[in-house]
Amino acid sequence: MNLFGNKKHPLEEQIRFLGEREQFLDFLDWVAAGRELAISSLPRAPDGRVREISGKIQVYDEILNLSNYQDLLIRRGMRKMQGLPG
Repeated sequence: MNLFGNKKHPLEEQIRFLGEREQFLDFLDWVAAGRELAISSLPRAPDGRVREISGKIQVYDEILNLSNYQDLLIRRGMRKMQGLPG
Protein backbone atom coordinates (compact mmCIF):
# COMPACT_ATOMS: atom_id res chain seq x y z
CA MET A 1 0.00 0.00 0.00
CA ASN A 2 1.39 3.36 -1.00
CA LEU A 3 0.68 5.79 1.84
CA PHE A 4 1.90 8.86 -0.02
CA GLY A 5 0.25 9.26 -3.35
CA ASN A 6 -1.94 7.08 -5.47
CA LYS A 7 -2.30 5.97 -9.09
CA LYS A 8 -4.09 9.17 -10.03
CA HIS A 9 -1.58 11.45 -8.26
CA PRO A 10 1.78 9.77 -7.59
CA LEU A 11 3.93 11.30 -4.86
CA GLU A 12 6.45 12.75 -7.33
CA GLU A 13 3.64 14.54 -9.15
CA GLN A 14 2.27 15.91 -5.88
CA ILE A 15 5.71 17.20 -4.87
CA ARG A 16 6.14 18.91 -8.26
CA PHE A 17 2.73 20.54 -7.88
CA LEU A 18 3.47 21.76 -4.36
CA GLY A 19 6.92 22.96 -5.44
CA GLU A 20 5.24 25.59 -7.61
CA ARG A 21 3.59 27.15 -4.53
CA GLU A 22 5.45 29.76 -2.53
CA GLN A 23 3.60 28.64 0.60
CA PHE A 24 5.14 25.16 0.28
CA LEU A 25 8.60 26.69 0.06
CA ASP A 26 7.79 28.76 3.16
CA PHE A 27 6.91 25.51 4.94
CA LEU A 28 10.17 23.92 3.79
CA ASP A 29 12.07 26.98 5.06
CA TRP A 30 10.47 26.30 8.45
CA VAL A 31 11.52 22.63 8.26
CA ALA A 32 15.09 23.66 7.37
CA ALA A 33 15.17 26.09 10.31
CA GLY A 34 13.96 23.32 12.62
CA ARG A 35 16.74 21.08 11.32
CA GLU A 36 19.37 23.74 11.98
CA LEU A 37 17.99 24.35 15.46
CA ALA A 38 18.13 20.63 16.23
CA ILE A 39 21.71 20.42 14.95
CA SER A 40 22.75 23.40 17.07
CA SER A 41 21.23 21.80 20.17
CA LEU A 42 23.25 18.56 19.83
CA PRO A 43 26.47 19.75 21.52
CA ARG A 44 24.70 20.74 24.74
CA ALA A 45 22.14 17.91 24.77
CA PRO A 46 22.21 15.39 27.60
CA ASP A 47 23.25 11.91 26.53
CA GLY A 48 19.69 10.62 26.80
CA ARG A 49 18.38 13.15 24.27
CA VAL A 50 21.06 12.80 21.58
CA ARG A 51 19.26 9.87 19.94
CA GLU A 52 15.93 11.74 19.97
CA ILE A 53 17.44 14.87 18.46
CA SER A 54 19.30 12.83 15.85
CA GLY A 55 15.99 11.22 14.88
CA LYS A 56 14.39 14.63 14.43
CA ILE A 57 17.29 15.75 12.24
CA GLN A 58 16.88 12.63 10.12
CA VAL A 59 13.15 13.29 9.64
CA TYR A 60 13.81 16.92 8.68
CA ASP A 61 16.44 15.71 6.17
CA GLU A 62 14.01 13.19 4.68
CA ILE A 63 11.36 15.87 4.15
CA LEU A 64 13.83 18.32 2.60
CA ASN A 65 15.38 15.70 0.32
CA LEU A 66 12.06 14.24 -0.77
CA SER A 67 10.77 17.66 -1.73
CA ASN A 68 13.96 18.69 -3.57
CA TYR A 69 14.37 21.69 -1.30
CA GLN A 70 17.76 22.71 -2.69
CA ASP A 71 16.40 22.77 -6.26
CA LEU A 72 13.40 24.80 -5.13
CA LEU A 73 15.71 27.32 -3.43
CA ILE A 74 17.69 27.69 -6.65
CA ARG A 75 14.50 28.24 -8.66
CA ARG A 76 13.32 30.81 -6.09
CA GLY A 77 16.62 32.67 -6.42
CA MET A 78 16.41 32.61 -10.22
CA ARG A 79 12.85 33.99 -10.12
CA LYS A 80 13.94 36.80 -7.82
CA MET A 81 16.89 37.65 -10.09
CA GLN A 82 14.44 37.93 -12.99
CA GLY A 83 12.28 40.28 -10.96
CA LEU A 84 9.47 37.76 -10.58
CA PRO A 85 7.71 37.10 -7.28
CA GLY A 86 9.49 34.64 -4.94
